Amino acid sequence: MMEPIIEPFINKVKKVTLNPPHIPFISNVTGTWITAKQATDPDYWATHLRQTVQFTVGISTLQQEPNRILLEVGPGRTLCTFAQKHSDVVGLCSLRHPKEKQSDVTFLLNTLGKLWLYGVQVNWSGFYTNERRYRLPLPTYPFERQRYWIHAQKQAHTIGIAQITQGKKPDIADWFYLPLWKQSVGKQHITDELQMTVVSNNMHSVIGEEGLCPEKATVLGAVKIIPQEYPNISCRSIDVVIPKEVSWQQEKLVEQLLNELQAQSSDIVIAYRSFHRWVQTFEPVRLEGGKGETSRLRQGGVYLITGGLGGVGLALASYLAKEVRVKLVLIGRSHFPAKEEWEQWLATHDEKDSVSHKIWKVKELEELGAEVLVFSADVANLKQMQQAIAKVQEQFGQINGVIHCAGVPDYAGVISRRTREITESIMAPKVRGTLVLDSLLKNVELDFFILCSSLSSILSRKKFSEVGYCAANEFLDAFAYYKTNKDRIFTVAINWTDWQDVGMSVEAVKRFVRGQEISNDKSLLIDALFPYEGIEVFRRILNSAVSRIVVSTQDLTTLIERDRDFNAQDLLESLGKANFSKPTHPRPELSNAYLAPRNETEQTIAEIWQKLLGIELVGIYDNFFELGGDSLLIVQVRSQLQKVFKQDLLTTDLFEYPTVSALAGYLWQEQIEKLAIQPVYSRAKRQEKAIEEEAQMMKQRRKAHG
Repeated sequence: MMEPIIEPFINKVKKVTLNPPHIPFISNVTGTWITAKQATDPDYWATHLRQTVQFTVGISTLQQEPNRILLEVGPGRTLCTFAQKHSDVVGLCSLRHPKEKQSDVTFLLNTLGKLWLYGVQVNWSGFYTNERRYRLPLPTYPFERQRYWIHAQKQAHTIGIAQITQGKKPDIADWFYLPLWKQSVGKQHITDELQMTVVSNNMHSVIGEEGLCPEKATVLGAVKIIPQEYPNISCRSIDVVIPKEVSWQQEKLVEQLLNELQAQSSDIVIAYRSFHRWVQTFEPVRLEGGKGETSRLRQGGVYLITGGLGGVGLALASYLAKEVRVKLVLIGRSHFPAKEEWEQWLATHDEKDSVSHKIWKVKELEELGAEVLVFSADVANLKQMQQAIAKVQEQFGQINGVIHCAGVPDYAGVISRRTREITESIMAPKVRGTLVLDSLLKNVELDFFILCSSLSSILSRKKFSEVGYCAANEFLDAFAYYKTNKDRIFTVAINWTDWQDVGMSVEAVKRFVRGQEISNDKSLLIDALFPYEGIEVFRRILNSAVSRIVVSTQDLTTLIERDRDFNAQDLLESLGKANFSKPTHPRPELSNAYLAPRNETEQTIAEIWQKLLGIELVGIYDNFFELGGDSLLIVQVRSQLQKVFKQDLLTTDLFEYPTVSALAGYLWQEQIEKLAIQPVYSRAKRQEKAIEEEAQMMKQRRKAHG
């Protein structure tokens, strides 16, 4: 996207006098301190324009010096949130979130006060320039020595997560399922509930003749996640093939859509082809592990793995190196030292360092006989991937196969809290990355193109607040059919179940466990794949002939049924109950003083916050997010408030009114408006009923007069 302006940009920058920085700062390109040479090099700023932002590495660099305080300059607290997920660093925001209703000046002054409380030297003379101030004697205050002891943690079963009793199947051959489409002609009933229906065309391969557009499949992420976050909304997707000419077939399609739109159905994903209605199902298929079968791997083959330095990518790279003599290309987003710098890096970093761990893994691949090239490149960046693939072809020759493992976890929170940019960045590796690979390798006859998707495409209800991740995997599933039909290259999307010890699931579980104070995190991945099992699964799929396959160690039909009955709100409520019983801590130091609730409504809200946040006292002007609240907790708050006050609330309401006082005022106003409108609503319902009765009588009269 940025490529056309790079050269003009460099030429413009060359006309500007660039000076070495007087204030040190972290380079987003390297994740380390900027050098004078970099800061005065126009080519560096061109790289900065399009290179992956090394945010995590930069935060780690800052943390090497103690007593760091991070100040986010700009609206909202996105960067602070990201930084605090990696550490306990103090992070403050200079401007309010766009949905927070308070004065920008007040917010900024509060932040300034917090900086002073944390020991930052403020230039008060500059702050009070042109103002006359009087000094007042105030009492001093002691440093509060408050105890924050972490008590014994609860076991996983106490939070209401049902374990699948059937458990892990012993035979790997029974872990595979194929997506199929079946005709569905069940009875459908009219409903009054709020329903959102998305109508698309050419999104699914049902009969194998469709001209597919896989980008449209991303909408399925929203279709499946919206009802989890908004219980009053049900969603479904209807995919059609539009007749080429206006005809009776088009009229029939319109009739089918009108009937579908007016009907109640538990089906979420539906397709119409000709006169028939189809729904997707999954049927078991055995993939045996015979060793005598012909392998798609070739001696001396060149295989590119995106996300190649991640846990799953390295596990699959190790398998390839053990099977045949290969040349491996490992693509990763994060900075990775050049080979000649490895020994120095290992000598200056301990065993726990993540880069050191990756260096040792690459060395193991070389010891197995593999030739390895490692590139730091963003798979979604066309220019970076062009350069990487050009170097591969120069050193290794033609690429024979691609394994696309790249992806990022989705911690952006509920839909109401997201921005378009955040969700796009989460989807980019899987969506734009796949399109970049397809574009750059369009003239290459690959032996295989493997896409690492997820079970979240099928079991989506537990992916509450992960709409970007779900949308990206839906794209991969659709793209596999598209690529197979278009180029006749073996392309398969693997809907992986969780892996143990490696992969994003491990980090996600650790994060969840930390947030809910659970000690036994292993129980949450008890039926997941061990790496050696994942490799065997991969081997069998590589030698199959399917375009998409689901991997589940448990009976998938049972899991789908349980997923259908799963209620995210119930889970959050159970988490809320668990939080209600966890030990409380003293109220932290905030910029505002504690003021006790003044009425019953404020008291109720404060008590709910206290129990969920684990804080002894919450004042009426305390900000929910400054107290440690997040998107998941706010949904639990919403559930508790709706139960107590019998009022409908949106999560966006809680973002707009983040203090006890503001929220109590909003609830009171809503109650008044509801009481005022109730008589009007009742009168309208009576009139509606009278009109329906009159219409029925008219129909009966017409029948009688035949």
